[in-house]
Amino acid sequence: MNKKINLKEMEKKAFKDSNQDGLMEIVFGVIFFSIAGYTHTKDLPILLIFLPIFGPMVMQFIRNTFTYPRIGYARPSSKMAKQIIVVLFLYMFIVLFMVFVLPVIGDSWDLSLWHNWSLVFYGILTTGAFLYIGYKVGITRYYIFATLSVIGVIAASVIEFKTLERDMEMYFLGMSGVLIFTGIALFLVFLRKYPISKEEKTDDN
Repeated sequence: MNKKINLKEMEKKAFKDSNQDGLMEIVFGVIFFSIAGYTHTKDLPILLIFLPIFGPMVMQFIRNTFTYPRIGYARPSSKMAKQIIVVLFLYMFIVLFMVFVLPVIGDSWDLSLWHNWSLVFYGILTTGAFLYIGYKVGITRYYIFATLSVIGVIAASVIEFKTLERDMEMYFLGMSGVLIFTGIALFLVFLRKYPISKEEKTDDN
């Protein structure tokens, strides 16, 4: 029994170590920024469409260049990685469904109730994703993101901008700012915490 518990803790530590560079936060931030941009312009959300395709490749390139040369490569549990990926893609699928399909359905059906509560639903969905990641891998800052998500929904509802779309835009824009700023700060701290020595640079050359 103790071996199973220790194995789970080792898996969590491996995942935490490989995600201390802040890239996951930046990806989340870009997703939220894309949603905010679409809510504002109603133009085709190119980032939302291509991020699931090219995002992993960009992250892998950055980590091969900056992360792994500094801390090495710790392969996390394939089961844990798959669960996190499933949650992220499920979140993306639901968001894309609501972004593209619901406006079309709204032309034929009365979705006024959904329209009035959509911000709350987005908030619950986002908060749930953060809580799941925080619980699954033991990264405390995701509990903070979940708390900020709830605060963001309440703030957007209380302030009452001109339209509900404007409320949603400000909610996702605020969350994207927090996540991108946090991700960049974590990345800079990571680079300073784990500098590449001259000997390692010489070996690479």
